[in-house]
Parts: sequence; structure tokens; C-alpha cells
Amino acid sequence: MVVHGLNHGNFGIIADVVMAATDDPAAYRDLLEIVADKGVRSLSSLCDDLSLFVAFCFGIDADAEHPAETREKAGKEFSIEAGLEQFFEIGTGWLGWSPTDTWAATPAEIIVAQRGLVARLKAIHGSAEETPEYDPLETVSPEQVREGIARLRVLARQTQ
Repeated sequence: MVVHGLNHGNFGIIADVVMAATDDPAAYRDLLEIVADKGVRSLSSLCDDLSLFVAFCFGIDADAEHPAETREKAGKEFSIEAGLEQFFEIGTGWLGWSPTDTWAATPAEIIVAQRGLVARLKAIHGSAEETPEYDPLETVSPEQVREGIARLRVLARQTQ
């Protein structure tokens, strides 16, 4: 709905996006001056950038496959409600943020924070992609078992 409004030059939506993007109260005044000087149609030059901004706020990479396409391929329907619910789940569940902090964050911030958490956990605990030093399912020969027991006996004697 927002991107549709941007693409059709809806002044109210354009103004809402601009105001949501800045804390500067002069931004709305500047937008009105552009309209007064050049007309509403002059705002169409902002639509592509504002659409990219909105997409970024929802964690959508313009160069990546669209999340709706990814979900459709998996047999799931895409909806903004489900997407926001997933962000809330990540913020409060994975990251341990309060609901207030989660709702105050943009989806892009939540995604970056989740990536940081995953990287931290991999640094601490390792990851499944890392090859273990040994395979616990590998067959051990009786000779290797005897060697291992002998090493344990030596270690046990050293600690006494």
C-alpha cells in the first residue's frame, strides 16, 4: 500500500515517509516548498528513492529475491502481518528485547542484530559448517582403544 501510494505520487504517503525518515521538523516545510514551487508532480523524482528506503526499513535488499517470491516458492503466502510478526518473534525471542524496544526498531535493525547474535554464537560455540577433529561415529580399532586407555592411565597417575 505504501509503495503503491509512492508510485502513484500520493502526497500524504510521500509526506508520511519523509517525516518518518527524519527528526527534522523542517523536512515537511521543505516538502511543501517543493510542491509550491514545482507542483505535486515534481515529487515523482523522489518516489524511487523513497520506495527503496521503505524496502530497506523492512529488511528487503533491492538486489535480492523478493521475500514474497521466496515464500511463494516454499508454498507459503506472504503478508506484511506475518512479516512483522516474525520480526517481533526475532526481537523478543532471539534477541531478548522488550516488546517496546522491538516495535521501536526497524526490521532492518532487527535483521542486523540477529546476524550479530548468530555470529557471536558461532564464535563462542562454533558452527555446524566446521569439520570436527574426529568423527564420533567412526569405527575405532581395538589397538586405538588400548592406546587411549594407556594414555588415560598415564594422565591419571600424573594427577595423583
